[in-house]
Amino acid sequence: MQTFRRYVYSILEEQDGGFFGKIINAILIFLIIANVVVVIIESEKTIVHDYYTALLLFEYITLFVFSMEYLLRLWVVSENPKFQHDSALKQRLRYMMTPMAVVDLLAIMPMLLGFFFSDSLLMLKMARLIRGFKITRYSHSMTLLIVVLRRELGTIFSTFFILGIMIVLAATGIYLVEGDIQPDNFGSIPKALWWATVTLTTIGYGDVVPVTGMGKFFGGLIAILGITMAALPAGVLASGFSTELHRRRDMYRYYVAKFLNKGEIKLSEIRKLNQKRKELGISKADAQLIMYELKQEVKISSEVTCPSCGARFYISHPPGVIKVLD
Repeated sequence: MQTFRRYVYSILEEQDGGFFGKIINAILIFLIIANVVVVIIESEKTIVHDYYTALLLFEYITLFVFSMEYLLRLWVVSENPKFQHDSALKQRLRYMMTPMAVVDLLAIMPMLLGFFFSDSLLMLKMARLIRGFKITRYSHSMTLLIVVLRRELGTIFSTFFILGIMIVLAATGIYLVEGDIQPDNFGSIPKALWWATVTLTTIGYGDVVPVTGMGKFFGGLIAILGITMAALPAGVLASGFSTELHRRRDMYRYYVAKFLNKGEIKLSEIRKLNQKRKELGISKADAQLIMYELKQEVKISSEVTCPSCGARFYISHPPGVIKVLD
């Protein structure tokens, strides 16, 4: 039973498990994407009317599969090294508080609530879109994005806070300049907030525009300022992505160097490196490049015997077989 639980854990949490594991994960990914598509097409009432039975059957199948997935993840959590030192109950409770476990639970809640409330509630139907977040478990790029957002949350909040202040200042300025000329559009600061927002974010719908010379001049300054302000969050995210990618490559380099330091890499160590590569989201090309670079850099020490005098001594050399010639 423990072996089977470990196998299920490798399928669900490590996206491994051989060919059968790939099939299971492919089915789950398909259901996640299909659920998002179904929620979108259900907004068309004619489709719901014509295919109501098929859509309802698909919803029941999805509920069953995602419920079983959630229960199995709770069952195999004891195989997770993070929770192995806790009791069985504490393992489950700690896992249920993790972000992805919360997403898994929210993915099945709309259908369960539909049994007690009217399924026609728009909120319950739209809540099924939460299932789309389950795809982050199978996408290293999405996982990387979440990690970057979590680490740069303070900086991103600061940039949006500054942007919010600039929007209020822009709304105040256009209110003072154009408030008397266009009272319907700029007659108050709250009314002017719409223009300030679309201008500073460089969207510029053009539905509300200043008409006076001073208003156009002020609007031009705000538009130019908006180019730099709107780029701040993008710059923070780009820098965060670059830093995180370098950190992950350095971490993978550390594991490779640790195994290479022994002189050779065993098959079990290759499997561990491959698992680490998947966890860190390192591509095979990058992994091979790191391996090649370290093989050129890492030196190992070997004990050799002089063929003439029989003396023993140590030499440092790159990994590989060495020969001592007369």
